[in-house]
Amino acid sequence: MTTGEKIKRIRRHRQMTQKELGEKIGLGAGGANRIAQYEMGYRIPKKPLLEKMAEVLNVSAMALSEGGNGAAVDVLEQLFWLDEEVPGIIHLVLTQREATQYNKNLDFSLRYEDNDNWPPRCPTAMWFDDTILDDFLRDWAVIQKKLQLGEITQHEYFEWKIRWPENCTQKLYQVPDRQV
Repeated sequence: MTTGEKIKRIRRHRQMTQKELGEKIGLGAGGANRIAQYEMGYRIPKKPLLEKMAEVLNVSAMALSEGGNGAAVDVLEQLFWLDEEVPGIIHLVLTQREATQYNKNLDFSLRYEDNDNWPPRCPTAMWFDDTILDDFLRDWAVIQKKLQLGEITQHEYFEWKIRWPENCTQKLYQVPDRQV
């Protein structure tokens, strides 16, 4: 997803017009036209303006960037936007440690108890030996479960993603300085 598409999606989520966003970031009378150009990809806002947009839209600057935030953070942001573009494609499940050690499990497989929420085929699991990715996925799994249980709305779920990592529950993330 391009920076312009992200600006548009978040601006609409905030129920702002292009004119309102343009005025709030200091673009003056031609602000709506410039925002339209950014959203359509004809222009790309420079870093200081993008940071101002993030501030006005009350989101993490990383939510508007197209990368350059560090490898792990870029992966996480890509997963967020994939989840927005194809809702329901990413399913997160918290795991529990069993008595049998993984390396002693000869087929190196994880076991799960089947229910109606699993796909008809056995899903593939992946984990990261990286604190930021693993902690992030655990935090996201908790938020996703709250959405599935109806404890939060789709609006609140999207809000959590665009404000990450400022709103995370673990507070363990070592996110590099905002780079846009």
